[in-house]
Amino acid sequence: MENSDRVYLKLFSGFLSAVIFVFILKELKGIFIPFFIALLLYFLFNGVVNRLLYWRVPKTIVMTFLLVFIFILLYFFGLLIFSGISSFVDKFPEYNVRISEIAKNISHNLKLPVKELQNQINNYDWTNIFGHVTQFLSSAFGSFASFIGNLLFIVIFLIFMLGGRNSLMNRVRGAFSKERSESLISIVKSIENQVQHYLVLKTIVSFLTAFISGLIIYAGRFDFLLFSVILIFILNFIPNIGSIFATAFPILAGLLKYGFTMRVLLVSVGLMLTQMIIGNVIEPKFAGRNLDISPMVILISLIFWGYVWGITGMMLAVPLTSAIKIIFSHIELLKPVSKLMSSE
Repeated sequence: MENSDRVYLKLFSGFLSAVIFVFILKELKGIFIPFFIALLLYFLFNGVVNRLLYWRVPKTIVMTFLLVFIFILLYFFGLLIFSGISSFVDKFPEYNVRISEIAKNISHNLKLPVKELQNQINNYDWTNIFGHVTQFLSSAFGSFASFIGNLLFIVIFLIFMLGGRNSLMNRVRGAFSKERSESLISIVKSIENQVQHYLVLKTIVSFLTAFISGLIIYAGRFDFLLFSVILIFILNFIPNIGSIFATAFPILAGLLKYGFTMRVLLVSVGLMLTQMIIGNVIEPKFAGRNLDISPMVILISLIFWGYVWGITGMMLAVPLTSAIKIIFSHIELLKPVSKLMSSE
């Protein structure tokens, strides 16, 4: 076999493997998503567990308390999300008349030259939007029953991760040579440190953004206050585009209720300034260049993981990409790829 044929065969094999890998990720997302969420929670709480064990708190008490705390926290968080969605779905039909009026006013003010287009806008059944919105919310968040099922999966995975870390490290030391085992442990620790730093910072920043935005929305007397705050908190975990969609929802809700008024303008400016100041001034000051990932790579990872796992995939995109970059940096053949992923 000639060298060119071997190259083509390798390229074809690599492409086929990538397609199979993506197919498996999509088809088994019911298992992979809870696993990776549990992994991120492990990174987030592993330091707390180690600190409590260092203080000689019994491991059984630490694990039981932490798992019960995480379950209750996620349960009530999910309850708030689905209650907000239910409230939004119930109240959305009331906005149909307002949406139709706004569309007709815009059409009239624009004075569209094509009369057929203007008539189509004026006579369009805007209640169709309700069906599209509810369908999107259902596909994005699923049912509360599926959420509870995923929550149980997450807790089960977390039990094994938190309880088996030290024994896993010992097995790695026993299975490989000293040099190889130390290299593998170094990779794991690098991933733990960087992802933990990112998650802690992102959680604090998202909470701060959601809290301040909630005060602004409350002052404007907009509808869907609780749902808007939760949405802002969640979507802020999606880099770049998440904050745009998070801010757009309460602004649109305000426009539909009050129209183009000074109240809506002030609230909109307040929400956008909050996102800009926290996202572009406060967060970079504390984040530094910790992840060292190119913005283009982040954008590509958002598209890829969003395609594979939807909104959840976009939230997990940065930690997963950071872990992949660290792994590549420790493999000689893939070090150039790691350099290309860097923001340097």
